[in-house]
Amino acid sequence: MQPTYLWALFSLTVPLLIHLLNKGDVKTVKVGSVKFLKESDTKQSRKIRLHEVFLLFLRMLLLGLIILYLAEPRWKTKVQKAALTYLIEPSLASNEAFIAFADSLPQNDMRWFATGFPDLEAEVDRGTVPTYWQLAQRLPEILSDSIVVFTKGLIQGIKGRRPAVDPNVHWIIVENESDVVEPVGAKIIGDSIMLFKAKSSSQITDLQVKVLPKNDASVVSLTSDNLVWNASGKTSRTPILQNDTLHVTVAFDESYEREMRYVTSALKAISTYGMQKINIKTMDADTEFKEGKPLDVLVWLKDGNVPDISKITLAMVPDSLANSLIEPAESKNLFHLTERLNIENAITKNLTNSLVKLLLFNRTMEDNLIKKDQRVLPETEFIPNVATSKSKLKVSTLDISPWIWLAVFLVLVAERILSKTRKQ
Repeated sequence: MQPTYLWALFSLTVPLLIHLLNKGDVKTVKVGSVKFLKESDTKQSRKIRLHEVFLLFLRMLLLGLIILYLAEPRWKTKVQKAALTYLIEPSLASNEAFIAFADSLPQNDMRWFATGFPDLEAEVDRGTVPTYWQLAQRLPEILSDSIVVFTKGLIQGIKGRRPAVDPNVHWIIVENESDVVEPVGAKIIGDSIMLFKAKSSSQITDLQVKVLPKNDASVVSLTSDNLVWNASGKTSRTPILQNDTLHVTVAFDESYEREMRYVTSALKAISTYGMQKINIKTMDADTEFKEGKPLDVLVWLKDGNVPDISKITLAMVPDSLANSLIEPAESKNLFHLTERLNIENAITKNLTNSLVKLLLFNRTMEDNLIKKDQRVLPETEFIPNVATSKSKLKVSTLDISPWIWLAVFLVLVAERILSKTRKQ
């Protein structure tokens, strides 16, 4: 509503004042033959005054209705709330164990946990992970005493600021049935194909590399843009990544000369075996780094601040709690080399393979890897905050503007007819 417009109702006093103050410019002349006639209030004069008052009322009513329309009034009606509503993430429809469990639930109000919260009979996209927290903000739209949300709780569905929801909303995270192992990209290397596969579970997502010949039985078709690959009876289409030359700069201090030798040796091995064409440039402590072209990857083996550039950067940042030799940092294109290198960890933790994943990674493969990400956020971190008070949405409102316009039309017609009849 716009209650401020209701102040305009005071304008209804204007036509009333005009009517009361307008006595008419009439001059009374006494004629000898009638001056002794007694003044009388005839029936006709009473009828005239009655019509004038009714016409004044119609005009005031017309103005009042227009002001009421501008105030956008709403008619409140009581609504019937469901006792219990179940919301189900669409991707759970392929989880046979969950579907069997859902069939055993009391047949209350069931909907998809998706935009608009449609009924289960409605068609929804079951392949897209919903944005959990954005949907949580819309839960007050569901008129229910209690809401139970069944969701996978995937990390990729967490976006935006953590919302506060009513305490009548209960969240249940359903565990994944199985791990996902699917291709996300491929490269042509001579007579071989380097296939990148995403292996993801509720705990970890990893990028695996597999090399197979072009004439392998699993290869259905191969073009310059796409690889159609069949594994375990499932056919997948995978984009072919371009094999352009990468320009890598390795900047190092004397204290990290050993790391420089291990990294450059791994890069040369990658280039020698045809995994990726690499142009390597080294910069010792006496050379000042300046960002320029060509540069695709910077390996920073120096103490001090790491250059903030838009290219992929691998910096030496020891971390005793890290799970792998190379791990992504908070910045988008920054990665950390988490250990000082030696023969043992270079072999056991596969330095070369870690660099392959880093160097061959691109936007297409990153987007595909995100789509396959099945990692689950811990329940304590996933569940939104609880609001201190329940939602006040207990009634529904009805827009009565069409009825006001109908009343305006009828009053206007009546006013025009009476005005024409009385010539006022």
